Amino acid sequence: MIMSEQINQVFSFLKRREPGIIGESEAQQSAVAVPIVHEDEQPSILLQIRSQALKDQPGDISFPGGKMEDDDLTSVETAARELCEETGIKRFNAAHISALDKWMTPYGMIIYPHVFSVTETSFTPNEEVEELFTVPLNTLMKQTPETYHISSSADIPEDFPFEKIEGGKNYQFRRTVFPEVFYEYEGKHIWGLTARILQHFLRMVERSSLEVKGGK
Repeated sequence: MIMSEQINQVFSFLKRREPGIIGESEAQQSAVAVPIVHEDEQPSILLQIRSQALKDQPGDISFPGGKMEDDDLTSVETAARELCEETGIKRFNAAHISALDKWMTPYGMIIYPHVFSVTETSFTPNEEVEELFTVPLNTLMKQTPETYHISSSADIPEDFPFEKIEGGKNYQFRRTVFPEVFYEYEGKHIWGLTARILQHFLRMVERSSLEVKGGK
């Protein structure tokens, strides 16, 4: 039995802790860099085409990023490490600006996106990268991405204990519906997780512009 003193200790603990995401510790955790490169005084976003030799998502367009390693103390370190490894950018030429919203994806992953300001424009991609390219921020801001909605339903195992739930085998499990967003630039198609993070960043850019206008 939990006594009054014990529950007060629980309350005190809960007040001190920072809330996270249920399932966060079990999920695969990755971090990505959203690099902003300054070209001719115009900001551009640096993206990469993944090598065709890779097992996962060969040829897809992505931000630099990857799984958080045991040696990475924070998601910022992961994003910075992956940015430098995959593009050849020197760490002192990539200033961390801010974290974006972390995202628990429908695929059991948590992604921590971070914005970096990059002062280097000479890139030497590693073997994971087929090509690096930049897209002017203004170009993306003027674009309305194509959006399609994908649904998925529960894949119920044969030994699932239907007798323990109301409705049994007739129980109506929820269907998951999530958007797939597509941006396009010079024949290159940006979609998937990368497009969703890009869309989130562009919305932050738009909100910041509205704040500036509202303050005038």
